[in-house]
Amino acid sequence: MNLFRQPASASCSLRGYSHAIACVGVFAVGRKSLAAERREDILDAFEHCILERGIQGSSFQHIAQILGMDRNIISHYFRNREALVDAMTQRIVDEYDSHMNEALAHPEQSAGVMELVKTFYGEKDSTERTEILWAEILAYATRSETVRDRLRQSYDKLFWAVGKALRREYPEVAKKQLQTAAYTVATLLDRSSTFEWLGVKGSPIQSAKAAIAKVLESLE
Repeated sequence: MNLFRQPASASCSLRGYSHAIACVGVFAVGRKSLAAERREDILDAFEHCILERGIQGSSFQHIAQILGMDRNIISHYFRNREALVDAMTQRIVDEYDSHMNEALAHPEQSAGVMELVKTFYGEKDSTERTEILWAEILAYATRSETVRDRLRQSYDKLFWAVGKALRREYPEVAKKQLQTAAYTVATLLDRSSTFEWLGVKGSPIQSAKAAIAKVLESLE
């Protein structure tokens, strides 16, 4: 077999430099697409493991068993547990950010901050899956600066978005007071859903709404 001869079945001609580059580009795109799909499959399996075993109880071997593949294939896409958890964190953060972008987008078109609060509670996917994943990732963040950074960036976006909405509704209020209010509102929004899911007594979401209303009253 002549290793330097193009197979007759090849769909791309290597005549000319530009054609060669074009062919490489086509193949590269295909490989990237396949790689991205494989990474998502691995993350899906890892998520399944987390929900059943927690992050610390999940291994490459467990993931490989779910997918029916050799664990070395997983190592090809994620060099170690840290890289795998980092990718899972990014996936969860992206879901969270997507929700926040939808709930807090274009605040100037809404009836005010309380309208944004209603949107947030009305659309947030506060399910057992999301709460368990967040809890596991937060716990892992105590040992990983990379994961802490990703979570910090996500919460920074939340605080900034709420602060932006408050500044538009209360332009005459001092910046420091608005900043304090933004942190209070954002914290109530984020944690009350978790309390509700856990079954904490006292209707956490309703109590959070009432508390947010009081915060807004203090700005008037």
